[in-house]
Amino acid sequence: MPPRSSDREEKDLQSAASAVVEEAATVVEDAAHVVESAAALVHEAAAVAAAWPAVERRGKPRLLRRLHEDGKVQWKHIAVYVPVLLLVIIIGAFAIWSFLEKQSVSSSEPTPLPKVTLITADPRSPFTAAWVRLLTDAEMQPTLVPLDKVEVLQGVIVLCDVPALPPSLVQDLDDFVRRGGAVAVIGQPPSAPIGSVSMSADNGLSDDSAKFSEAVSPVLARLTPGHQFWVKPSPVAFLKESPRMSVDVRWTTNARAVVMHMEKDGSRYLWFGFDPNTLAGDDNQLKVLLKTAFRWVAGQPISDGAVGPPQLAKAFTPEARTMARSGFMYSVDPLRSPRQFSVRMTNRGEKTLQNPTVKVWLPPGVTHVALGGDLLMKRNVTLTGVPEEGACLIGRPRLARGEDRVMKLEIVDVRQRRK
Repeated sequence: MPPRSSDREEKDLQSAASAVVEEAATVVEDAAHVVESAAALVHEAAAVAAAWPAVERRGKPRLLRRLHEDGKVQWKHIAVYVPVLLLVIIIGAFAIWSFLEKQSVSSSEPTPLPKVTLITADPRSPFTAAWVRLLTDAEMQPTLVPLDKVEVLQGVIVLCDVPALPPSLVQDLDDFVRRGGAVAVIGQPPSAPIGSVSMSADNGLSDDSAKFSEAVSPVLARLTPGHQFWVKPSPVAFLKESPRMSVDVRWTTNARAVVMHMEKDGSRYLWFGFDPNTLAGDDNQLKVLLKTAFRWVAGQPISDGAVGPPQLAKAFTPEARTMARSGFMYSVDPLRSPRQFSVRMTNRGEKTLQNPTVKVWLPPGVTHVALGGDLLMKRNVTLTGVPEEGACLIGRPRLARGEDRVMKLEIVDVRQRRK
């Protein structure tokens, strides 16, 4: 008889249970092997730990402590670098200062010629017209104003052949001069005083030539000492000289004054006693004289140069000034500050210049100046005051071929103007 279905299911269930039991026994056996292996590893680790020496325990992790120690600064190790650092800072500051000083000096520009107002009693006279032409040829650009049309006094006031002044103009001129204004007189001076200065002249006949003085003078700066120019003899004014006057040009034979300059109470004056209509020809040195004279009377700084042996260069002898005309270039120019000037020396000759010296005539009232700028500007430079002339001397031992040096002058003291 065939087996029943219930018996078959019971046999299948027994077989499945036997398989599960066998698989569980295998897992237990594997786990036992793992436990044995772990126990062996623990035993080996304990043996190694027992064999190693004791290790110092640390409160902080080793890496953090190492970083902390590296972050500490040992000042004794860097103290040696402090002087070097300070020296670098000082040198850098000096270099910047020197650069700024040179920039301030190199930015100076030549001062323009002063404004000229020419006042005359007769604008149509040939004498006045000749002087207007001569001043124009000298780049002065004068403004011609008739005597009865004067309103405002500006620039350098030129009185051209004005024998008498109206009372109102006398008062205006007095106020103008008291404020430091500059006046030039051409021909016969007026009978009334100009400020605190009185001029008078005789009438006479000129020689056929006039000669520059060989003495050093701000009016004759950069000109050839003893230069002579020729004229046709004509009636002129002969100035009556006073001790305060400095005569720059005289007639060759009669030795009467032709060009004069003077300073009194902080104001400056010029006088000219020749007729441009009588000039024998065009004279460039005479034009330079006019420009220099009007610069000086307007209060601008004037410079002249000399080279050669020390005793000749410092005394500004005619020989030293003549030698300076060849290759020695020099100038003085105001800077942005009204109390500073730049003085430049340049050797454009073929050989080294010995004892190059520049004489600077200062603005009115300046009594004391000093060298400014950095140490390089002052190196090997000497400054000598000439207070009786309102000037100073700036010298160097030598100036090499092609060398260009710039110095700075600073005004230290100024005389108070009289009221």
